[in-house]
Amino acid sequence: MAQYPERNRMNERSYYTYGSVAHELQPDYTPYRIREEEEERRKAAARIAKAEAREEKVSSAKMILVAVFLFLGCLAFMGMHVVVANEEVSLRRQKSQLADMRSANAILEAELTEQLDMDYIKQEAIERLGMAEPQGYQIVYIDVPKQSYTVQYGADDVKEKASLLGKLASIWKKG
Repeated sequence: MAQYPERNRMNERSYYTYGSVAHELQPDYTPYRIREEEEERRKAAARIAKAEAREEKVSSAKMILVAVFLFLGCLAFMGMHVVVANEEVSLRRQKSQLADMRSANAILEAELTEQLDMDYIKQEAIERLGMAEPQGYQIVYIDVPKQSYTVQYGADDVKEKASLLGKLASIWKKG
């Protein structure tokens, strides 16, 4: 079988060359290696297309994931806002209760001061209980020196022992 047989237009199976005609320089069929190269190019293009499709899927999945996290963050923010609003309502309610209690305390204190009228107490003691005011000779005055045995501290005057923990706490409070 000839490698590049000249084909007769009348008889396709004939391998005989009639005349002095040269073989065709460009054969009608594509050589095997050219077909392989084209197939390789098609496969490479298909691989590239698959890789691009995969990258597109990954990037769309990332975008969806970011959107979900953003949505969850918004939900958390709104939830915290609701909690803060509820706490503010509770705080206002407690402040109004405190104001009511203070006004009730002021009313009770006024009633108490009305009932503790010293003139009324003196009059009741003299008339009903038969008490009398002390005479001048019954009154004894005592001089108490500034430094006496009884020492009273206010709540602000009490100091902690100078310990390492106390010093650290005081430094923390200052800062």
